[in-house]
Amino acid sequence: MANYQKSKEEVRHFLDNVNALILKGNRTQINCRPWKGNRVNKTLTYMAETGINQQDIEKVILELQVTNYSYTADDVNIHFPDEQFWIFGITRNMIDKDENLYIKLKIRQFEDEILLIMSFHPEMPKDTEQRLIFPYKE
Repeated sequence: MANYQKSKEEVRHFLDNVNALILKGNRTQINCRPWKGNRVNKTLTYMAETGINQQDIEKVILELQVTNYSYTADDVNIHFPDEQFWIFGITRNMIDKDENLYIKLKIRQFEDEILLIMSFHPEMPKDTEQRLIFPYKE
């Protein structure tokens, strides 16, 4: 999966769409499918460990700005051609401590658009080279 960067205007437009879908209500879904093999769905695990719910996650997503954008990647799943993942990071106090959150979003088109929250959990880089980079951070 190749990573690339969208322009500030494209990121702003994406976030405007994300906010509109959240504010419409009932247009947001969290990816709750189990991962194949022995990979754990980190979002569901994080929600269970912290007791946060979809509304808590949506509140954080509504705070995202262009400066929280890291990169975009094409979905390589053959069932979802031409779809993209948008990766963001934000530091927020979740329950009892500050967390550097990793947020992966996708807007899907069915009858209407929906926001699919693919990932929402603490950033877990194996080393400093895997940390999120924010090209538009001032």
